[in-house]
Amino acid sequence: MVFETLLDLDDTEQPYGHELCSGACLIPLSETCRHMRAVTLPWIFHEVYNWRRHGVDVWPDTLWCFFRTVHIRDHSVRRPSQLWLTPQMYGALPKMEALTKVTLRLQAAIPIELLSALSSVCSLSVLEIHQVRFDGPSPDDLSFPSLSSLSIGIGGFRGVGRVPDINKNRERENIATFLRSVSQHLTTLCISGDLLSSQEHAPSPFIHVPNLIAQMPVLRSLGILFTPSPQRNSFNLPVAFTLGTSDGSQLGDISPHLTSVSFSNIGSDDPIYRQLPSTLESLHLMPLCDRYAIDVSMHPDMGEFRFLEEDAATALENISNLDQLVDLTFTPFVRPPSPEVISTIARQFPMLRCLHLGSSMWLPNDLYLVEFPEKDFLEALRLIQCLRHLKVSFDIFWDSLDRGPPAYGAYRLMQELPDLQTVSHCWRHCHATSPHRWDTWDRSLLLQSTPPRIPKEIPDIELQRAL
Repeated sequence: MVFETLLDLDDTEQPYGHELCSGACLIPLSETCRHMRAVTLPWIFHEVYNWRRHGVDVWPDTLWCFFRTVHIRDHSVRRPSQLWLTPQMYGALPKMEALTKVTLRLQAAIPIELLSALSSVCSLSVLEIHQVRFDGPSPDDLSFPSLSSLSIGIGGFRGVGRVPDINKNRERENIATFLRSVSQHLTTLCISGDLLSSQEHAPSPFIHVPNLIAQMPVLRSLGILFTPSPQRNSFNLPVAFTLGTSDGSQLGDISPHLTSVSFSNIGSDDPIYRQLPSTLESLHLMPLCDRYAIDVSMHPDMGEFRFLEEDAATALENISNLDQLVDLTFTPFVRPPSPEVISTIARQFPMLRCLHLGSSMWLPNDLYLVEFPEKDFLEALRLIQCLRHLKVSFDIFWDSLDRGPPAYGAYRLMQELPDLQTVSHCWRHCHATSPHRWDTWDRSLLLQSTPPRIPKEIPDIELQRAL
C-alpha cells in the first residue's frame, strides 16, 4: 500500500528517532483535502506519545479511536524536559477502544493510578515496561482482561540508570503481585531476572524457572534475562546464574504450550537444559551485560558470562532432547565456534532452520566466520540440512574491526549452501549506546558480481592495543 511505502521510506536512523511520530510524514498529505484527511488519520495517529502540546495534558478525544500504540513517559530524551502524568490522561486510557499496546518509560515509581487505568483497557494485549521502577504502592486488584504479552526490564535507551534509593524489597513484592494478577492468560513473558532478586545482579544461583511459571498455563514464550553478578570465580570471570531445579520438574508439564525460551548468562551444566520441553521450537542462549549510564557507577569487572569450547560442548550435550528445534541462538562464545561445534549442532537439532551464532572478537583469525568462510566451517554448515537463515554477530572492543558489511563472506555462503535463503551480520560495539545494525543478504546477491574481499590483516598497533 502507498501509505506503508511512505512510512518505510521515512524509517531512517537518526538520534533519538524512537521519539519521533512514525506517521508524521503523512501530515502534508492529510492537509490536501477532507477525504485524504479522513483516510490518513488512522495512519498518522496509530502510534502516539504523551507529549504536552499547547499546554494540553491529554490528546483530543476525537483521535482516541485511532490509537493502537501509546508510549507513556515522564521525561523526554530527544528534547530534555519533564512530562507530567495527569488524572486526565488516566481517565482517557480506558476509553481508547482500539488500544492494543502500551510502553512505559518512567524515572519515577509507576503510579498505581496509571496501572489501574491500564488494567481497565479491555483491548490492551501488549505491555512493555522499560527502565522500570516498581517500588510504589502495591498493585492489587488489577484485571488486565486481554493482556497476553508482558515485558519488564531495567534498561533504557541510554543504558541502565537506576537511582540508588529504590526499595528493592517492595519492588520485588510488587512485581510478584503484579505477575500473579496477569499470569493466567500470559502467552509471552520477558523479564529482567534482576527484578526477581532482593538485590541487583544477585549472586548465583537465584531464581528457579519452574516456580516462576507455575501459574502460567498458557505461556508460549519465556525470556529471563539476568545480567552478571560482581561475584567472580578463581579465574576472575563472571559467575553464571542457575535457573533449573534439582528435582527435574519439566517446564512442559507446568506450561504445556511453551515453544520459545530465552536465557542469558547461565552455565553450561544448568539443570534447566534438561527441563526444557522436547517440543520446544526456539531456544536463545546469550551473554548479556547492562550498559550503564555514564553517571551511574558499576563494578569495574562487570562482564557477560561466556562459554569456552568445552563449555559449549557440555551445554549442547545437555540439550540433546530438542529434536523439534527450528530456531537456535547460541551466542555466548569467548571465541568463534569451531566446525566441531557446528557439527554437534547439526547432529542435535536436525530440524533447525534458523541459526544465530555469536562471540567476542579479539583476533584477526576470528574473521573466518563471516569474511573468509573456510572449508571445514562450510562443510559443517552443510550438515544442517534444513538451514535456511544464518545470522552471525560479533561483540567487538575496538573500532578497527568494524570494517563494514562482509558481503564477500555472504556471497561465499550463498554459493556453497544452495538452500540458504538469507545471511545476516552484525558488528556489536561493546558499551555503545546506539542500536545494533544488522546487514542482511538474500540469494539475489548471487546475481551480482563477486563482492571484493576485505584484507584479512589488521594493523599490528590495533592488535596490540586490543590485547
